[in-house]
Amino acid sequence: MAKDERVYDRRILSQNLMRQLKAHGEKQADLVRLLKVSKSTVSAYCSGMQIPRMDKLELIARHFGITLAELLEEQPGQKAAVTELFPAEHGESEIERVFLALNEDGQDELLRYGRELADEKRFKAVRIDYIRHYIVPAAAGYASPIEGEDYELIERGSDAPAAADFCLTIRGDSMEPYIHDGSLVYVKRDLMLQDFDTGIFFVDGDVYCKQWCVDYRGTLHLLSANPARRDANITIPRDSGRNCICYGKVLLPAKLPQPIYY
Repeated sequence: MAKDERVYDRRILSQNLMRQLKAHGEKQADLVRLLKVSKSTVSAYCSGMQIPRMDKLELIARHFGITLAELLEEQPGQKAAVTELFPAEHGESEIERVFLALNEDGQDELLRYGRELADEKRFKAVRIDYIRHYIVPAAAGYASPIEGEDYELIERGSDAPAAADFCLTIRGDSMEPYIHDGSLVYVKRDLMLQDFDTGIFFVDGDVYCKQWCVDYRGTLHLLSANPARRDANITIPRDSGRNCICYGKVLLPAKLPQPIYY
């Protein structure tokens, strides 16, 4: 995950971004065209769910004629303006205003009643967990690289492993019968691959879902699980100069067996 996402407050960024859009009479669609990202990505910026990479932040700041500090840091009078940008049903400013308007007894009563409501099932908030779904299919065939902004946020289903960092849609039959054409696979970054683990790989401008294996000569083999699709295997000798990037390990119920032909 990009360092900026850990350093800066996404809520402050979203407030400042919405304020700048309003001040310049622009819409989220204008940011989509400016940043060359998807509508869902800009929506995530504006809702405080995601923060842009630094190059995107600098582009936004130049576009509005402001400094990065004006975009990323809390501005004077910002607290008072939160209600305008985030109405009561979308934020905390209204409940804070009501709470502070009460005396101590009123605050205690508000908290007591709030706790009672929180204990009732029909009033409990439904919290939705989201995961990145890379939009361009990348799988047991060919696709474009998995890069920073080319994704949408989708609801994390009950079948999604908790450890998964992102998901993508499989296209092709080279991983049959274990991974089907059109199915969704979940991927964890930064896991060490062992022989015949399944991963997502970037080779020569394309992305593949394959089983990983390195032989005694140091040659890398990206293997199809489907014996009928041996033609889709990729072999990269150690001294070939070709580059292979592993985006992560595909999280499966069980490790796939070694292909019968290998």
